[in-house]
Amino acid sequence: MKKPKILGFYGESKSGKTTLITKLIKHLSADGLNVATVKITDKNIELDSKGRDTWKHSEAGSNLVVLSSAIETDYLVKKKQTINDIIENISNIGHFDIIIVEGANHKETPKIRLGKIKQRVNTVFTYDGDFEKLLKFVKNQIKYGVF
Repeated sequence: MKKPKILGFYGESKSGKTTLITKLIKHLSADGLNVATVKITDKNIELDSKGRDTWKHSEAGSNLVVLSSAIETDYLVKKKQTINDIIENISNIGHFDIIIVEGANHKETPKIRLGKIKQRVNTVFTYDGDFEKLLKFVKNQIKYGVF
């Protein structure tokens, strides 16, 4: 099975990362590509809510809680994971053509920079507001590139 391409995005808070990524996802998905995403934050946040059954499971000591409903399955791992572990887990769940990482800071991850933030290691593209140019770059990288 072909490994997914990994591409990170970074920029200051409120720089438009999420808006740009969601637009990119829509275009890539419309072209038949299978997209996975990772959101990395330095804030201490949780998706689970106090008092919910899944919260009670983790409070009791479960290190992995899975919520399966009629419309989705969510995996809540009760520990911080490295980006490499996250990507490996995503790859084990299914086949994805690309994994987009919002908030990427891992030096091995190829990245797209938004705004005038200091350039990080392995920045492969700086977004200048031209979405079509970005889309063409990403599609070419998925098809021919090395990221």
